[in-house]
Amino acid sequence: MGKLTTLSGLLKDEASQMKLNVVHLCSSENAKTIDLALLKATTHTSYEPPSDKYVNLLQSTVDTHYGPETIAAVVQRLRLTTDVCVAAKCLILLHKMSTSESGHKGEGSVHATSRNLIYNQGGRHLKLNNLNGDSSRFNRELYPWVQWYKQYLDCYLHIGEVSGVTPNIKESSEDKRLETQRVSSYTTDCIFKQIGLLVDLFENIGARPETTMSKSNKIVIKMIELMVKDCFSAMILIKIRFEELNARKAKREEMVLALVSLEKCKEALSDFSWQRKYFVEDFWCLVLKLKQG
Repeated sequence: MGKLTTLSGLLKDEASQMKLNVVHLCSSENAKTIDLALLKATTHTSYEPPSDKYVNLLQSTVDTHYGPETIAAVVQRLRLTTDVCVAAKCLILLHKMSTSESGHKGEGSVHATSRNLIYNQGGRHLKLNNLNGDSSRFNRELYPWVQWYKQYLDCYLHIGEVSGVTPNIKESSEDKRLETQRVSSYTTDCIFKQIGLLVDLFENIGARPETTMSKSNKIVIKMIELMVKDCFSAMILIKIRFEELNARKAKREEMVLALVSLEKCKEALSDFSWQRKYFVEDFWCLVLKLKQG
């Protein structure tokens, strides 16, 4: 990070801290703690993704009556900042807030509610300010990833809003059992619609920037890490749905159309398939088997 960029970032962070102190003269200690954590998590002066310490603190508020205020504060910071690095960190925070570390809960869960809050706070689309992507080499590299990541999260949140489920299922037998049970209660049309939305997510993954990423860009690495986690979760969700459709002997032509759309995404997902080699191979084997009938 250049000296001028660092100095500018420090001044902005100090100004934000001073403003926070004034705003919270008559506020509760909890409100001040939340806003301070947000500032620390989205500092101008670090090339690191948000610290787990502050992410965990902010995530913990989602389950409380402070949840709407926390989400509104992150969305507002995202809208106002012109700093690429700060915008990236805000998007990572929103992504983390929309998921649950305790496992996949499906519709009606607290984290389903948090997804709705983020979706509604964002006006159905997260908004970025006119970001300054030319202030440093790091920011020039980060800029296209932030633009893509925003579109990706729009898709991710849209899936949750429309279908009530997002790719946030762990590969535990209990999570899969509960999800299979839920899917069995859906109409066939609903299942096909959910598969289509999850395929849209794969298409968004395939649209990620092709720019060379330096190994030191830990913010982009964190974005990719979260995206890959979503991808594997989406595969589990799709697999469960295709198995249900197959058991119902759903219309062959509709199955094939969905499977063909899915197969078109295969190459775009291959860059990180090695991380779960056998799981991914089993997934595509199922797709091929169902397609061949």
